[in-house]
Amino acid sequence: MSEKTKLWYLQNFNLFEGVKPDMMKMMEEKTHMTRSGKKEIIYFPEEPSDTIYFLKEGKIKISRLTEDGRSMTLQLLGPGEIFGESSLLGQEKHENIAEVVEDALICSISKDQFQEMMNENPMLTRSVHKFIGFRLRKIESHLEDLVFKNARERVESFLKRYVRTFGKKMVDGWRVRPFLTHQEIADLTATARQTVNTILNDLVQAGTISYSRRYFHVHDPGWLQES
Repeated sequence: MSEKTKLWYLQNFNLFEGVKPDMMKMMEEKTHMTRSGKKEIIYFPEEPSDTIYFLKEGKIKISRLTEDGRSMTLQLLGPGEIFGESSLLGQEKHENIAEVVEDALICSISKDQFQEMMNENPMLTRSVHKFIGFRLRKIESHLEDLVFKNARERVESFLKRYVRTFGKKMVDGWRVRPFLTHQEIADLTATARQTVNTILNDLVQAGTISYSRRYFHVHDPGWLQES
């Protein structure tokens, strides 16, 4: 991958809006770009938390193992997001699992180098702090769904967030490509796979959505606005 291409990727992260060209050049020199395939683990719990990751393409699932050994999904990340940011808050070891769920292109930089850049660029520091606050609110909202909503409410709430985050507005609604498997949705919502299947079929029969493994299409934009 050419250096020019790497710089282009970095410049298209909202996090770096307003960062001076010489600082972006420094970022370009200190980062590494890698491709990771589906199901590849980027990091496990207890591994050193010493790297910041920028996701340019694909999707990453952030999950945590509960005390009884179950996997609880905290977030599904897409292009333009960062992860591993807990190291900036003083966390020395990862508490979560970062797994590729759609082939990914990832840019990484050491925590110490990124911290140095933040110290030299107040605007970048503000952007990072704002991002971390937003990330914590999203996780809190997801956990509230798991605790207070029933299976149908959890699945529909997740699907709406998924479309609003990753979808594109079309003439006849909203579309996301590609779509997730029923098992992936079940894992992301702490719901049985058969229940997910039933809920999706109900939405199809109501004319709200259509889907295949390649896409998820919302025909009723009003459904996306429902709480």
